[in-house]
Amino acid sequence: MKLQIGGSPCTKWSIAQTKNRETEPEGIGWELFENYLIALEKFKPDFFLYENNKSMAPAIRAQITRELGVEPILINSALVSAQNRQRLYWTNIPGVKQPEDRGILLRDILESGLPLKEKGYTLKANYAKAGTVNGVCGQHFPAPMAADPVRIGTIESNAKNADFDSQQYRVYSPDGKSVTLCGQGGGVGAKTGLYTVPYRCGFLLKNAIDPKEKTYPIYKVRDGQITIKGKQYPIKLADGFYIIRKLTVTECKRLQTVPEEYIFPVSDTQAYKMLGNGWTVDVIAHIFRYAPGITADPLEVLSMYDGMSCGRLALNKLGANISHYYAAEIDKYAMQTTNHNFPDTIQLGDAFQVRDDGWSLPEQDKGGPQP
Repeated sequence: MKLQIGGSPCTKWSIAQTKNRETEPEGIGWELFENYLIALEKFKPDFFLYENNKSMAPAIRAQITRELGVEPILINSALVSAQNRQRLYWTNIPGVKQPEDRGILLRDILESGLPLKEKGYTLKANYAKAGTVNGVCGQHFPAPMAADPVRIGTIESNAKNADFDSQQYRVYSPDGKSVTLCGQGGGVGAKTGLYTVPYRCGFLLKNAIDPKEKTYPIYKVRDGQITIKGKQYPIKLADGFYIIRKLTVTECKRLQTVPEEYIFPVSDTQAYKMLGNGWTVDVIAHIFRYAPGITADPLEVLSMYDGMSCGRLALNKLGANISHYYAAEIDKYAMQTTNHNFPDTIQLGDAFQVRDDGWSLPEQDKGGPQP
């Protein structure tokens, strides 16, 4: 059986693109998608899966649908993980339904007993003015929707306009979902968002002060009230003590349902980037389950824009028999990470090579020329 998977980089299509966002099926974003189409024509897989961001312009979404001949399926990763991540999936795998909601919240995947090595941030006392994001207001904090992050405040910033409501300064509760992990962007909440993280009182008393750095802000919550600079404000958090920090790489792996044993032989910065650009593994595995013979027949897999090989992780979760796994990828850190975890991966390099006359997959010892 032959399977083609991939999700071309969506930077040019995302609503987060503030300059030169592409809203028509043309430009570099469309050329990247066309590579997937060309490979589809040459590889001729039995099944295919194409993924991209929900926020793309309607004209691009409609043209992708016409080119692939199937309607997209919208699935939010929040159903299988603690991350709010809405993505579109085009596939000819028949009968795909929505995954069951596992009811996982951010607090369910947080690491416990972490030392306070993360940089701490100060919550603004007037944070209630953050507005009505996710239904939060200055008077009460309603129960979170099943697939929503729960915003509880805004940290102090050194921005010229301190009232500017930038994503990197927003703080969320562990009683909701995380915001969507992303591969791009900077700032204090870069790639993961900022969260209130509970710590045991005894642990805090011993570790709140780092002699080499500073004393970290610790916030006490009792009976739905948080104490900030001597004043109390309403907040929807369980009683306890909290600091504010980014998520760890391990926590981001859990948000993307990547196995704990998966290894990143690169810096945390590159790991965050790959996880933000990657797939939620359990969503992909859920879709693959509907493909007849997916675990019975040997698989020839062509992965376009492979990244950290989340597609292979999904196939491994199902126990699929992968005879050859071909990966089109150019990011050296992604290739290094994939090769570390799956050394038998056949790296093809730049996806634009599919446009070459006579392009085909490398000949293997078993199976002859491909395709």
